[in-house]
Amino acid sequence: MSDPVPVEGQHALLVESPGLTLIGVLVAIVRERFLSNIPSDPAMTWHWEDDMKTTEIFIESGFNENMEARNTRPGIWVDRTQTVLSKSAVGDQDQVPEYRRSGTSKRHIFVDHDFVIDCTSRKRGESMLVASIVQTFLYTASDIIQATFGLRDFSPIMMGRTAPFKRDTDLMNTTLEFRVQHEMRWAAMPISVVLSGISMRLSNAENPSLYFQQMTLVETNN
Repeated sequence: MSDPVPVEGQHALLVESPGLTLIGVLVAIVRERFLSNIPSDPAMTWHWEDDMKTTEIFIESGFNENMEARNTRPGIWVDRTQTVLSKSAVGDQDQVPEYRRSGTSKRHIFVDHDFVIDCTSRKRGESMLVASIVQTFLYTASDIIQATFGLRDFSPIMMGRTAPFKRDTDLMNTTLEFRVQHEMRWAAMPISVVLSGISMRLSNAENPSLYFQQMTLVETNN
């Protein structure tokens, strides 16, 4: 069994659902760039407002990309494509004393999240321009983002070609793809402790095979 524990200097929310949390972090960061009170040279063409009725550009997670109003203004949609947990191997044990009495130890790995940002617009050139602004901003701010949220690495940001948006062919879309890495640490206890609990329950079961079958086929009546 294992429980995640915070890494020193890392945002506590990254311990639970880090992929979902990082989507929110990226959305918040990009929104800040498009605020009307942020200096920009040349002046920013669009400004983000909290009110969806008045904002000149949508900046949302990919979960909200089906909003009907998306066709009226350019949009920036942040989503995660995959998460990779590096293989636990010899040498991943944390540099802390092992708890001899219980056999509990602390371990760590690196977690990689692949992100895609869709920059949509009815106009091909506008889609590419929005993507270029976001790409440059995230690249130049990557060191600050890493330091603030305790991230391990922020890969180069690749801009793809501008093409019809796969979810709405009336829109053009330019994609940005990159990878974010952070460290995950957890406290692990011997699996024998867990298995002993299962063994105790099996010893009280009249038919061990039926015990697992019923667990698998259980139906919940609401």
